[in-house]
Amino acid sequence: MRAEAGRPLNVDLTPGGKVDLRGRVIGPEEWTAVRAAATAPDGTVRLGRCWFEDARFERVSFHGVLFERDVSFCRAEFGKGVSFYRTVFAGNVSFCETVFTGNASFHESVFHGHADFSRACFRGDALFGHALWRRDAGFTEAFFQSVADFDRAVFQRDAVFHEACFRSVVSLRHADVSRNLLLGRASFHDDAWIGPLTAGGRVGLDAARSSRRLRIAARAPAVTARHAVLDRVHLRTPADLSQAVVRELLLDGFDPDLCSFEEARIDALTVRGGPVAAEPERAARRPLAVAVSAVALLGVVLATLLSLRQFGHVPAHLAHLHP
Repeated sequence: MRAEAGRPLNVDLTPGGKVDLRGRVIGPEEWTAVRAAATAPDGTVRLGRCWFEDARFERVSFHGVLFERDVSFCRAEFGKGVSFYRTVFAGNVSFCETVFTGNASFHESVFHGHADFSRACFRGDALFGHALWRRDAGFTEAFFQSVADFDRAVFQRDAVFHEACFRSVVSLRHADVSRNLLLGRASFHDDAWIGPLTAGGRVGLDAARSSRRLRIAARAPAVTARHAVLDRVHLRTPADLSQAVVRELLLDGFDPDLCSFEEARIDALTVRGGPVAAEPERAARRPLAVAVSAVALLGVVLATLLSLRQFGHVPAHLAHLHP
């Protein structure tokens, strides 16, 4: 539905009242009137159930607003930058297919219910530093044209970025994820910092794609990047890179034997803070090296047996290995 102007606002102009602005064009004057009417005696702007589907907002601010019930911004568009700084969403919130033309600040915002940003489009900076999600945060197929900042964000359940596209820098430094951080099939077109962070469950980058530098440092039960196609990876965490394709891999500060490289293709491997392994694809060929070592060991045993046989001193427990 195309946003329309000129119709009377369908709002309950009391603190905690319902607001229905579906399909509306809301400028600064209309929104200032809504904020003023919804301001409680303690100075907090309190809104109840809100419908903003297909609305268009121009130069508005939700700074410090308390949404006491569910709110939907599905398919809404913010023509300029918008601030949700320290905004509190007490219920569920949906930004599904929402378009943020300018910068969008959710710095220190709090999400008590489910937060759905699936297929949202951030054309300006997406700023989620210090944000808190008490339930799942969903960014499936979200598009980030500019910087995506999740530094020191706290996810008390899952953080899901399946098939998200990051065209610019993305940062999850010092983030805390209580359960899983899932970036399966995500694409990174600029530098990405996945950590340092802590996760209670899996950090998944399976089938992800990166064309620049990807830094991964996570304290988590499992870190996986199976079937991923990555350019330059700086890895500070034991991980499963089975069947991954990596142009340059730097293992920093831990034993490479803690990683899994089954059927991986690694063009250049460097180990820092441990044994140096400069030979290309060394990790991928480790099973072959083990087999060669086993054959060599067997040859030594047989040669020893031949020597002992000449002197008639073959131990009884090795008699079945006679050549």
